[in-house]
Amino acid sequence: MHDIEHYHDNEDGQEAESKQNKPIIIYGGPLFDGKKDVWEDGCVFVADGKVKLIGSEEEVFEKAPKNIDMEVYNTQGKIIFPGLINLHHHFYSAFSKGLVPSAPVTNFHERLKYFWWRLDKALDKEIIQLSALASLLDCIRYGVTTVFDHHASPTDVRGSLEVIGSVIKRSGIRAALCYEISDRDGKDVFHRGIEENLNFIEKYKNDDSLKGILGLHANFTLSEKSMTEIEQNYDPEVGIHIHCGEDSIDAKYCRKLGYKGGVDRLNKFNLLSKKSILAHGIHLLPEEIMLIEKSGAVLVHNPESNMNNAVGRLPFPLPEKVNVGLGTDGMTSNMLLTLRSGFLSHRQAGIDDGVLFSALPKTLFEINGRIAGRFFDGKPGVLEPGANADIAVFDYVPLTPIHSGNLTGHILYGMYDAPATMVMAKGRMIYEDGAFLTLDKEIIVEESRKASERLWRKYADLK
Repeated sequence: MHDIEHYHDNEDGQEAESKQNKPIIIYGGPLFDGKKDVWEDGCVFVADGKVKLIGSEEEVFEKAPKNIDMEVYNTQGKIIFPGLINLHHHFYSAFSKGLVPSAPVTNFHERLKYFWWRLDKALDKEIIQLSALASLLDCIRYGVTTVFDHHASPTDVRGSLEVIGSVIKRSGIRAALCYEISDRDGKDVFHRGIEENLNFIEKYKNDDSLKGILGLHANFTLSEKSMTEIEQNYDPEVGIHIHCGEDSIDAKYCRKLGYKGGVDRLNKFNLLSKKSILAHGIHLLPEEIMLIEKSGAVLVHNPESNMNNAVGRLPFPLPEKVNVGLGTDGMTSNMLLTLRSGFLSHRQAGIDDGVLFSALPKTLFEINGRIAGRFFDGKPGVLEPGANADIAVFDYVPLTPIHSGNLTGHILYGMYDAPATMVMAKGRMIYEDGAFLTLDKEIIVEESRKASERLWRKYADLK
């Protein structure tokens, strides 16, 4: 495994550090505050890592301090957003593109068995590190500044989260990490998974950029005995991160054990709280949806993954008081593209576009921010005075009027594939005009190619 300094451009890194401490005004294009307001001539003043002023150019320039040394950044018409949040990612999937299953796949369980569970057995710490770095390049390039990642490497469990955490720290963004506990690789690996989670949770419980969560794979790979042990190690102030109701196999397994489904089982083991992150949630009963609402947990919609795995469609929209966030499940790091994919999948199913225009953006902007705020201080996902200055300028110059009433249309039909041109995390510029200021892209790409070839060889050699 390479030292993380190997992937850091020292000269650019020093420049980024200096910019963190200098106040800056960002202006020159439309601005969305992550809540409801859009300014056609938006402007934000940042100092000490925080948003100090936000509004129109005229308002902010008039109120901003006049006799201080500060930067001025003109977006030249490009749109300004808060840094985006991904509630369910898999960094370790970075080197899976182009890889094929080891046997024919006819259902979801076979896809796991012949592809993903085979891939995660081939991971080692160097590949884990480079997978995370490659994913971080994509996250930053698409304006994502907060990620909830779900990791698995059953042949190299101990220290795996620390390896990922070290490059998160280097990148400048925030992440909540977990290791997925499962029975599928035996009790020794099961216990190592618990230990890995608990060690990471304890080490980073007071950190402002890294958090640990108790990770579970899914109900159908955890026995009753294992769930009892998980319950004994569960802290509602830490939470869980689990695939729940992704495929019918999950619901059938739980019903065979006497539960109504996956959420009912989690509830019976007292694993539901405001920090419970349940990915997918397709195969759930209405009463289980109500359990999610009652507990304050979040169900994370992953539309591209659902379509790719042919596991079904989330019955969207769900009741208004149910927290439904948005994630990518490792399919991509582009949250705006994921939003568009969700919209198109539900339109194909005949859901009214007016309903979707109202309810779907809420998943990415309101709910993702609300849930991230339960783990991290600084009001992630919004731009308002006092919030952390997590800012993304996207390479999208609207050719038509833009306002709060039509922003969703601009995202879905215009800016969904636009990369960022500038990204700031807590007031520190980490990406500008195609250049990564905290990570060395050239070295990461070069080493990733070597690591992916080695991963593929290991994958092929597994019995």
